[in-house]
Amino acid sequence: MFPNQLLQASAHRQSGSALIIAIFVILLGSLILLALARLTTASGSTLIYEVQGQRSYWLAKSTLDLGFVQLFPLNQAAQSCAVVNTSVRNWSSNDWAGCQSWLTCNEESVDGKRWYRLVSTAQCGDGDLLTSRVLSAEASE
Repeated sequence: MFPNQLLQASAHRQSGSALIIAIFVILLGSLILLALARLTTASGSTLIYEVQGQRSYWLAKSTLDLGFVQLFPLNQAAQSCAVVNTSVRNWSSNDWAGCQSWLTCNEESVDGKRWYRLVSTAQCGDGDLLTSRVLSAEASE
């Protein structure tokens, strides 16, 4: 009978500690899962932002190239800024869906030479993830 009394006494002293340890482990596991979920969300948003930024950059570069083709056609004399299409273009193809671009052209004469400055701007995305890139280049005839 003496060993039974000893077992009962030790069981009463340890009855609350297992509950506290279980709550601590559950809270610690929850905090780790929450941190991992936030990290995954942040990395997903960063990836989307990088892709949209690259799309904006390449669209701005393409629009700038298109402006130079209009300004300096093959086997012809240089044109004026009046021939460059400066209207806003909304792109609807699958690769450029949600993107728009526009171009500005300035013409100056320096020391008898005509200089052209083209500035291309492109935006891709919508809502919270909108990226914009601006590229400029200068050329003379």
